[in-house]
Amino acid sequence: MRRALTRGVLLVALCAVAAGARAQMPDIVDLYREMQIARGEGFPTYELAEPNGAATASGGVLYGARARVTVTLDRPRFYLRIDDAGDAEGATGFVTEFVMWLDPEGFPLVGLSERAVTAGIPRAGRLRFYSRASDRWNLVTREVFPALDLSVCGTRPPDVDESTTAWAGLGQAVALLPRTGTDIEIWCVGESPVAGTGRRVEWDRLRGRFAASERLAGPPPWPDGSPTGR
Repeated sequence: MRRALTRGVLLVALCAVAAGARAQMPDIVDLYREMQIARGEGFPTYELAEPNGAATASGGVLYGARARVTVTLDRPRFYLRIDDAGDAEGATGFVTEFVMWLDPEGFPLVGLSERAVTAGIPRAGRLRFYSRASDRWNLVTREVFPALDLSVCGTRPPDVDESTTAWAGLGQAVALLPRTGTDIEIWCVGESPVAGTGRRVEWDRLRGRFAASERLAGPPPWPDGSPTGR
Protein backbone atom coordinates (compact mmCIF):
# COMPACT_ATOMS: atom_id res chain seq x y z
CA MET A 1 0.00 0.00 0.00
CA ARG A 2 2.77 2.42 0.98
CA ARG A 3 4.67 1.55 -2.20
CA ALA A 4 1.59 2.19 -4.33
CA LEU A 5 1.02 5.51 -2.55
CA THR A 6 4.64 6.50 -3.17
CA ARG A 7 4.28 5.68 -6.85
CA GLY A 8 1.11 7.74 -7.02
CA VAL A 9 2.77 10.76 -5.43
CA LEU A 10 5.74 10.41 -7.79
CA LEU A 11 3.42 10.19 -10.80
CA VAL A 12 1.54 13.31 -9.72
CA ALA A 13 4.84 15.15 -9.22
CA LEU A 14 6.09 14.12 -12.67
CA CYS A 15 2.84 15.23 -14.26
CA ALA A 16 3.10 18.58 -12.49
CA VAL A 17 6.66 19.03 -13.77
CA ALA A 18 5.60 18.14 -17.30
CA ALA A 19 2.63 20.51 -17.11
CA GLY A 20 4.91 23.28 -15.87
CA ALA A 21 7.33 22.67 -18.75
CA ARG A 22 4.49 22.85 -21.26
CA ALA A 23 3.19 26.05 -19.66
CA GLN A 24 6.60 27.67 -20.14
CA MET A 25 6.84 26.72 -23.81
CA PRO A 26 6.43 29.60 -26.29
CA ASP A 27 3.22 29.96 -28.24
CA ILE A 28 3.69 29.86 -32.01
CA VAL A 29 1.28 32.77 -32.63
CA ASP A 30 3.01 34.88 -29.98
CA LEU A 31 6.35 34.11 -31.63
CA TYR A 32 4.98 35.15 -35.03
CA ARG A 33 3.76 38.48 -33.65
CA GLU A 34 7.00 38.98 -31.75
CA MET A 35 8.94 38.44 -34.97
CA GLN A 36 6.79 40.99 -36.80
CA ILE A 37 7.90 43.62 -34.28
CA ALA A 38 11.52 42.52 -34.02
CA ARG A 39 12.06 41.94 -37.75
CA GLY A 40 9.35 44.00 -39.37
CA GLU A 41 11.17 44.79 -42.61
CA GLY A 42 10.86 41.81 -44.89
CA PHE A 43 8.79 39.74 -42.44
CA PRO A 44 5.22 38.75 -43.47
CA THR A 45 2.64 41.43 -42.69
CA TYR A 46 -0.41 39.23 -42.15
CA GLU A 47 -2.41 40.20 -39.07
CA LEU A 48 -3.50 37.12 -37.14
CA ALA A 49 -6.69 36.99 -35.08
CA GLU A 50 -8.66 34.23 -33.36
CA PRO A 51 -12.32 35.19 -33.21
CA ASN A 52 -14.39 32.40 -31.63
CA GLY A 53 -11.23 30.32 -31.31
CA ALA A 54 -10.63 29.99 -35.07
CA ALA A 55 -7.46 31.52 -36.50
CA THR A 56 -7.84 34.03 -39.33
CA ALA A 57 -5.45 36.34 -41.19
CA SER A 58 -5.82 39.62 -43.06
CA GLY A 59 -3.67 42.26 -44.72
CA GLY A 60 -1.64 39.91 -46.89
CA VAL A 61 1.68 40.53 -48.58
CA LEU A 62 0.15 40.32 -52.05
CA TYR A 63 -3.44 41.41 -52.36
CA GLY A 64 -4.39 43.22 -49.17
CA ALA A 65 -7.90 43.11 -47.75
CA ARG A 66 -9.45 41.42 -50.80
CA ALA A 67 -7.20 38.39 -50.61
CA ARG A 68 -8.64 34.98 -49.84
CA VAL A 69 -6.44 34.04 -46.89
CA THR A 70 -6.74 30.88 -44.80
CA VAL A 71 -4.81 29.84 -41.70
CA THR A 72 -3.71 26.41 -40.46
CA LEU A 73 -2.73 26.59 -36.80
CA ASP A 74 -1.45 23.58 -34.86
CA ARG A 75 -0.31 24.93 -31.50
CA PRO A 76 0.77 21.62 -29.92
CA ARG A 77 3.17 21.04 -32.85
CA PHE A 78 4.29 24.71 -33.06
CA TYR A 79 3.10 24.94 -36.66
CA LEU A 80 1.53 27.90 -38.47
CA ARG A 81 0.65 28.08 -42.17
CA ILE A 82 -0.93 30.97 -44.09
CA ASP A 83 -2.35 30.38 -47.59
CA ASP A 84 -2.92 33.54 -49.62
CA ALA A 85 -4.93 32.59 -52.72
CA GLY A 86 -5.06 36.11 -54.12
CA ASP A 87 -8.07 38.15 -55.14
CA ALA A 88 -9.09 36.33 -58.34
CA GLU A 89 -9.53 32.78 -59.56
CA GLY A 90 -6.30 31.40 -61.02
CA ALA A 91 -4.13 34.08 -59.42
CA THR A 92 -0.65 33.15 -58.32
CA GLY A 93 -0.80 32.63 -54.58
CA PHE A 94 1.66 32.66 -51.72
CA VAL A 95 2.16 30.15 -48.90
CA THR A 96 3.89 31.02 -45.64
CA GLU A 97 4.96 28.38 -43.11
CA PHE A 98 6.24 29.30 -39.65
CA VAL A 99 7.56 26.51 -37.39
CA MET A 100 9.51 26.36 -34.14
CA TRP A 101 12.30 24.06 -32.98
CA LEU A 102 14.25 24.19 -29.70
CA ASP A 103 18.03 24.55 -29.81
CA PRO A 104 20.36 22.58 -27.45
CA GLU A 105 19.90 25.21 -24.71
CA GLY A 106 16.13 25.29 -25.08
CA PHE A 107 15.93 28.62 -26.92
CA PRO A 108 13.42 28.99 -29.78
CA LEU A 109 14.67 28.58 -33.34
CA VAL A 110 12.02 29.48 -35.92
CA GLY A 111 11.92 28.68 -39.59
CA LEU A 112 10.12 30.85 -42.14
CA SER A 113 9.40 29.18 -45.48
CA GLU A 114 7.70 31.15 -48.25
CA ARG A 115 6.68 29.96 -51.71
CA ALA A 116 4.77 31.22 -54.72
CA VAL A 117 2.16 28.75 -55.96
CA THR A 118 -0.17 28.30 -58.92
CA ALA A 119 -3.13 25.94 -58.45
CA GLY A 120 -1.42 24.58 -55.35
CA ILE A 121 1.87 23.82 -57.14
CA PRO A 122 4.97 25.73 -55.98
CA ARG A 123 6.89 27.74 -58.57
CA ALA A 124 9.68 29.16 -56.38
CA GLY A 125 10.55 29.55 -52.71
CA ARG A 126 12.96 30.63 -50.02
CA LEU A 127 13.82 29.71 -46.44
CA ARG A 128 15.05 31.72 -43.45
CA PHE A 129 15.87 30.86 -39.83
CA TYR A 130 15.90 33.10 -36.77
CA SER A 131 17.32 32.36 -33.32
CA ARG A 132 16.57 33.98 -29.94
CA ALA A 133 19.56 32.43 -28.19
CA SER A 134 21.09 35.87 -27.46
CA ASP A 135 17.81 37.26 -26.03
CA ARG A 136 17.14 39.00 -29.34
CA TRP A 137 16.12 37.64 -32.73
CA ASN A 138 18.99 37.12 -35.18
CA LEU A 139 19.00 35.80 -38.74
CA VAL A 140 21.00 32.53 -38.53
CA THR A 141 20.14 30.67 -41.75
CA ARG A 142 23.77 30.16 -42.78
CA GLU A 143 24.71 28.95 -39.31
CA VAL A 144 22.00 26.29 -38.94
CA PHE A 145 21.03 25.19 -42.47
CA PRO A 146 23.23 23.75 -45.25
CA ALA A 147 23.45 25.54 -48.61
CA LEU A 148 21.50 23.20 -50.90
CA ASP A 149 20.41 25.26 -53.91
CA LEU A 150 23.47 24.48 -56.01
CA SER A 151 24.30 21.00 -54.68
CA VAL A 152 20.72 19.65 -54.68
CA CYS A 153 18.84 21.70 -57.30
CA GLY A 154 21.71 22.87 -59.53
CA THR A 155 20.68 26.52 -59.23
CA ARG A 156 22.26 29.55 -57.61
CA PRO A 157 20.92 30.46 -54.15
CA PRO A 158 18.64 33.51 -54.04
CA ASP A 159 19.93 36.77 -52.60
CA VAL A 160 17.93 36.93 -49.35
CA ASP A 161 18.44 39.10 -46.29
CA GLU A 162 16.18 40.42 -43.55
CA SER A 163 14.70 43.15 -45.75
CA THR A 164 13.81 40.88 -48.69
CA THR A 165 10.06 41.05 -49.21
CA ALA A 166 7.58 38.73 -50.90
CA TRP A 167 8.39 37.82 -54.53
CA ALA A 168 11.99 39.01 -54.13
CA GLY A 169 14.74 36.47 -53.58
CA LEU A 170 12.69 33.42 -54.55
CA GLY A 171 14.77 30.49 -55.80
CA GLN A 172 14.17 27.07 -57.33
CA ALA A 173 14.39 25.20 -53.99
CA VAL A 174 11.11 24.95 -52.06
CA ALA A 175 11.21 24.06 -48.36
CA LEU A 176 8.31 22.16 -46.80
CA LEU A 177 8.40 22.66 -43.04
CA PRO A 178 7.19 19.82 -40.80
CA ARG A 179 3.83 19.73 -39.07
CA THR A 180 4.83 16.39 -37.58
CA GLY A 181 8.39 15.45 -36.73
CA THR A 182 11.35 17.80 -37.01
CA ASP A 183 12.80 17.24 -40.49
CA ILE A 184 12.42 19.45 -43.58
CA GLU A 185 11.91 18.47 -47.22
CA ILE A 186 13.63 20.49 -49.95
CA TRP A 187 12.10 20.09 -53.45
CA CYS A 188 13.50 21.45 -56.71
CA VAL A 189 11.05 23.29 -58.98
CA GLY A 190 10.83 25.61 -61.97
CA GLU A 191 14.04 26.09 -63.93
CA SER A 192 16.05 23.60 -61.88
CA PRO A 193 17.61 20.91 -64.11
CA VAL A 194 16.43 18.30 -61.58
CA ALA A 195 12.96 19.75 -60.91
CA GLY A 196 10.73 17.18 -59.25
CA THR A 197 13.45 15.69 -57.03
CA GLY A 198 14.52 16.72 -53.57
CA ARG A 199 16.30 15.93 -50.34
CA ARG A 200 15.33 15.38 -46.73
CA VAL A 201 17.12 17.62 -44.22
CA GLU A 202 17.30 16.31 -40.65
CA TRP A 203 17.27 18.38 -37.45
CA ASP A 204 20.11 17.53 -35.04
CA ARG A 205 19.21 19.17 -31.73
CA LEU A 206 22.45 18.14 -30.05
CA ARG A 207 24.37 20.17 -32.64
CA GLY A 208 21.69 22.80 -33.03
CA ARG A 209 21.65 22.63 -36.83
CA PHE A 210 20.26 20.73 -39.81
CA ALA A 211 22.10 18.21 -42.00
CA ALA A 212 21.27 16.94 -45.49
CA SER A 213 20.00 13.36 -45.50
CA GLU A 214 18.38 11.00 -48.03
CA ARG A 215 17.53 12.03 -51.58
CA LEU A 216 13.85 12.26 -52.51
CA ALA A 217 13.21 10.86 -55.99
CA GLY A 218 9.74 12.34 -56.37
CA PRO A 219 7.16 13.07 -57.43
CA PRO A 220 6.76 16.08 -55.12
CA PRO A 221 3.87 15.96 -52.62
CA TRP A 222 1.54 18.43 -54.37
CA PRO A 223 -1.69 17.86 -56.29
CA ASP A 224 -0.52 16.48 -59.64
CA GLY A 225 3.11 15.83 -58.73
CA SER A 226 4.30 18.40 -61.25
CA PRO A 227 7.66 20.01 -60.39
CA THR A 228 6.63 23.42 -61.76
CA GLY A 229 3.67 25.79 -61.71
CA ARG A 230 3.64 26.38 -65.44
